[in-house]
Amino acid sequence: MRKTSIISLIVVALGASVAAAGQPVPGMYGNIRITAAGEPNDPNGLPAAPPAEPNQVWDPAAHFVATWESLTSMSKLYNPASKKLPDRSLSIAARVDVLDPNGVIGFDWSERKTLVLDEKGREVYSGKPLSSNYCHFYWTPRTLKKMVAGQWVSELQPYNVAVEIPMDPNRPYPLVLSKVEWSMFALVVGETKTVDVPFRPTTDWITLAPGLEIKVDSITAENGKFDYKLSTRYSRSKVDWWAGVAAIALWTKDPTPEVILTKLDVLDPQGKSILDQGGGFTSGSSGGGSGDVTIGTAHGSGNCNICGTATMFRFTLVLQPAQQELRFVLENVPVPLL
Repeated sequence: MRKTSIISLIVVALGASVAAAGQPVPGMYGNIRITAAGEPNDPNGLPAAPPAEPNQVWDPAAHFVATWESLTSMSKLYNPASKKLPDRSLSIAARVDVLDPNGVIGFDWSERKTLVLDEKGREVYSGKPLSSNYCHFYWTPRTLKKMVAGQWVSELQPYNVAVEIPMDPNRPYPLVLSKVEWSMFALVVGETKTVDVPFRPTTDWITLAPGLEIKVDSITAENGKFDYKLSTRYSRSKVDWWAGVAAIALWTKDPTPEVILTKLDVLDPQGKSILDQGGGFTSGSSGGGSGDVTIGTAHGSGNCNICGTATMFRFTLVLQPAQQELRFVLENVPVPLL
């Protein structure tokens, strides 16, 4: 029987006052607690899990911090003859900064559930977008290279988030939003494993992890240039062959894969990544099949004048990843007067 992944509901309390400075303030975190656990496709959820040992809890406050940057109120009136009700809404532009990308495979920054209360604690809006019923798109933390003191450094980029709040046309705008609570998901590492395979053709299938096999069909490695073609065979229900292309798309109705291939690299004779040395690496994969087995191919090529001859494949795998629901809370957000 395959192990199932747990979605942990995590609450991160954030003070609205951090917006004044325009920068994330880690000291504004509230308590973090796991309040419920259940399968992604279980609408009823499961009873609350017993408290985990401290070293077993993935702490989102060590990885993410959110701030709100602006709030926009929008109103649209119609000619009374049309008998249409006014359109009214609020929109909060927020951002989620990545403090520490370690252990984070990807982040789905689309708003999933929202609860908004006015200055008297009355519910202004509670809802869940229809799009959240079907699929998660997990994007890896993004970096931007900048020149600092004559050296290139990578700077983590924030995720931009829009929290949309439809308003009842028969109610006035609140003066203050005493609570704005919304939820998003992170895909986090269970265990990371690397497997090195010599950069030469093979006749037999090589098992990288249970349910995931590859075979090296052909390679070329000369004068700093290389290319390769692999055959792949894996269980569709257990394995996601991602390898860093676009977002990781996971259907909400399906269990989380037990294995995700997060990177396929080629190493030089010193064991250094040719990709990281600017080797002009390109790759792709394709596959299909019947039942649970996907049979396909993966290919790539590169050119690195300073790297030498390619000698090794390196496959980076995440075993038993988990999807975790993060709930962010802003308090006392002022509403602009019209």
